[in-house]
Amino acid sequence: MIKLNVLLKYNPCELIRVGTLVETDRKEILFEYDSKYLASGYNISPFKLNFSNGLQANKNIYPREGFGVFNDSLPDGWGLLLMDRFFRKTNRNIRDITILDRLAYIGNRGMGALVYEPAEHISSLDNDLLNLYELSDNSMKILQGKSCEILPVMAVAGGSPGGARPKILAGFDGKTLISGESELPNDFEHWIIKFRSEHDFKDAGKIEYIYAQMAKNAGVNISEFHLFEDVQGNSYFGTKRFDRIGCTNRRIHFHTLSNLIHSDFRIPSLDYEILLKVCSKLTGNYSDVKMCFRLMIFNIMVHNRDDHGKNFSFLMDDKGRWSFAPAYDLMFAYGPGGEHSLTVAGEGRNPTMKDVLKLAELADIASEDVFSMVDDVQASLDNWVSLASDLNVRKSDVEEIRTSFVSLK
Repeated sequence: MIKLNVLLKYNPCELIRVGTLVETDRKEILFEYDSKYLASGYNISPFKLNFSNGLQANKNIYPREGFGVFNDSLPDGWGLLLMDRFFRKTNRNIRDITILDRLAYIGNRGMGALVYEPAEHISSLDNDLLNLYELSDNSMKILQGKSCEILPVMAVAGGSPGGARPKILAGFDGKTLISGESELPNDFEHWIIKFRSEHDFKDAGKIEYIYAQMAKNAGVNISEFHLFEDVQGNSYFGTKRFDRIGCTNRRIHFHTLSNLIHSDFRIPSLDYEILLKVCSKLTGNYSDVKMCFRLMIFNIMVHNRDDHGKNFSFLMDDKGRWSFAPAYDLMFAYGPGGEHSLTVAGEGRNPTMKDVLKLAELADIASEDVFSMVDDVQASLDNWVSLASDLNVRKSDVEEIRTSFVSLK
């Protein structure tokens, strides 16, 4: 029987024991809350973990191993690619690797506040300075199968963020970029910086930056963002991490919609109605529900159809209070089969104001508030061409995106 301790690290100097993950001889993954945590703590996954004594197993089809809350500590496509490279380099058969092995690899470097011990030993980078051009070039070569070498800073700093696109964790003080997979020196804050994949727009960084600007101007809650440049003049989108607090290295527990309710984000099966209901029940905050709704309207109108269940998250502070996380991964996307990953009142291809108002009624949001949100988003979208021109985004891409915007008026 293999065991892995699960802890919460809200504060750099304090670890709170939450429970234990166990892999049985039959390869079944079980979890048990620590009795002391039950007496003084809060359920880290209210919909799928029983907040009680005793071993418990996931009875749902997804995730295949363990529970969704621990799945949220793991990366997706890009991070898993780097992780598997590590396991192969240490002469381990990928078919024998379990979720406990992967969580041990993450250790204390994951998103959110969950920490896993004993952790796999990974060499520290000691806050090395980052060379964005070198990292971007290395990531593209890896994706294209042209390089077997993974730069040490890429292997460590790129191994934990979610999402399919190459990205790294970084520390940023407003001037200097350093590796940011662990605790940072004073005055540095935790950021994520994205690189382009071979199937992205050439100006993907600039486009995501403009989308972030439009979201902010439309009243969507979004973390601070920045357009970074390398020595060659290439641009990269970066955003401050919402699972870290300022320059303090304090952490916040986070949980994605998909893993909260054990719904496979790769299979489009959710509706925005589910997001609104989960938000209402989890946070108990009407303002958060309205922010979910505003984000839905933004996604519809800017043609962001990669709006799957892992692109919406919730945060739990050290007092057990849940809130809707800032928006992220806002980008022009065609979506699966040209449809939204989350349908709008059942409509995925061409959601209309009628569909939006139907959900508004279910969420107890007044129609005048809906029309006001639509006006806010439309006013923001009206600046797309000028913002894109200011950053010299390719005219053909500017036009392709502009003609895809959706009017809900």
